[in-house]
Amino acid sequence: MSAFLAPIHTWLFNKIKLAQDLEKDIVNLHIDKFKESAIKIQKEANDIYGQYIEEKPLEDLIDVNNIHGWLQDRIKEVESRSAYIITKYYDMYGEESRDLTESAYISQAIKCAQNENNKSDSPENAYISLNNYILSGMPCDRANSVTEKNEDYIIYEQNGCIHRKNYENGQGNLEYLYELRDLWVKTFMESLNTKYLYEKEKLDDKTINKIRKA
Repeated sequence: MSAFLAPIHTWLFNKIKLAQDLEKDIVNLHIDKFKESAIKIQKEANDIYGQYIEEKPLEDLIDVNNIHGWLQDRIKEVESRSAYIITKYYDMYGEESRDLTESAYISQAIKCAQNENNKSDSPENAYISLNNYILSGMPCDRANSVTEKNEDYIIYEQNGCIHRKNYENGQGNLEYLYELRDLWVKTFMESLNTKYLYEKEKLDDKTINKIRKA
């Protein structure tokens, strides 16, 4: 079966699993603090949006007759389910939930950055490192487009939002979810061995992102 899989499929699958791991971390932090009411939200989300991906190799899970569709479905599941859980927790527990959720985002971003310390010697490489971890749709979606790069910074743009449909499917608080995603990127960039700063500007339906040396 593995003969049907390319490295890009494993690369994307690992990012989906990382998003799922982040969701699990958030759930566990809330269960530790809020007990049964937090468990109830997780069960609701699993019933509506699907169960977690099993801890098995990709070749034992994927539908080889529909590789693209299988991976796309897993992205939809994890983004929708996480949006539902994160938003419900925030609605129920307020700023206590925000603190717990942000701590999970920060912790994961730092851990990922530590894996990239020898690979981020330029803004372009820092951008490549970022995209080895953070989920941005399917590769064919081309969600990000690099418009400018040099030894000091790289600029990439997004038209619309590749996540919005899934966030809305999960009844998510869009502004809150975007803030959390920005926090992950910002933390990752500032935690690399060569420190970078992340800046974002919104222009109508276009988002301009800049990664520059600190």
